[in-house]
Amino acid sequence: MSVSIYQSRRSILARLRLTGHKYLAILQVSIASNLAYINEVVFRALTLLVIVFVLSQLWHTTLAQHGAKILNGFSINDMLWYLVAAEVIAMSNPLLTQRIDEEVRSGQIAYQLIRPNSYILYHFARYLGERLVRIGMNSIVGAALALVVVGPPHFTWMGVLAWPLLALLAVCIDFIAYFCIGLCAFWTEETRPIALIYNRLTLVLGGVLAPIEIFPQPLRSIAQALPFSAILYGPAHTLVHFTWSGFFGVLLQQCSMIAIGSLLLVSIYQIVIRRVNINGG
Repeated sequence: MSVSIYQSRRSILARLRLTGHKYLAILQVSIASNLAYINEVVFRALTLLVIVFVLSQLWHTTLAQHGAKILNGFSINDMLWYLVAAEVIAMSNPLLTQRIDEEVRSGQIAYQLIRPNSYILYHFARYLGERLVRIGMNSIVGAALALVVVGPPHFTWMGVLAWPLLALLAVCIDFIAYFCIGLCAFWTEETRPIALIYNRLTLVLGGVLAPIEIFPQPLRSIAQALPFSAILYGPAHTLVHFTWSGFFGVLLQQCSMIAIGSLLLVSIYQIVIRRVNINGG
């Protein structure tokens, strides 16, 4: 009996290892593919350069008009590094919804579903590879600009270690949201308007233009209560102003969103699978 249990466990571990290697290979191919078109990635990163520079001048002027060096706990150094950290995540988003739209309209999704891999995990590995390359390039360009404009940051080592984890979880939240929107192509002819609305809400209420502390009431309370703050504000604020309570608060919020979002995604996906089967896909 014990031998059969041992063999069963070994078999399960072997399958999990094989599955992990499969999606790791997809991730590696995605990274290599994006590095092959590095000029496009660099061009997107230069767009970040322009946006962050404009925002830095805006906040320089704002602080000068108030005659203050610190605004709601943010100096100009903190503000610019916060903006860089938030924009690095915000401007690394691939066009996931358009990709799924095209697969649904062209019927390619029927061929994707019969492949020996999960449709969701395949897209996640591909999506993650794209975002890692873009986040890396954006980080280099944004950090270079911040160093020139305001000098070295005042980070703690805890904030530096916490930011990659929170940024990764933010990417996972974005993937779940955009994938759910992409699957709406089975009911709507075009999902780009929905994706645009979600993107704008994330930018405005997620604190990419300014920390949520700067928002006037009641907008500040609304933004803090909504899940968008966990995508951009949470990781960037933790990097600049690290506290253990703030870190665990953001971590809990992100994990809760991923758990709830994953259940929603799987539910929508199961409906989509039945819809494909009904229509003879």
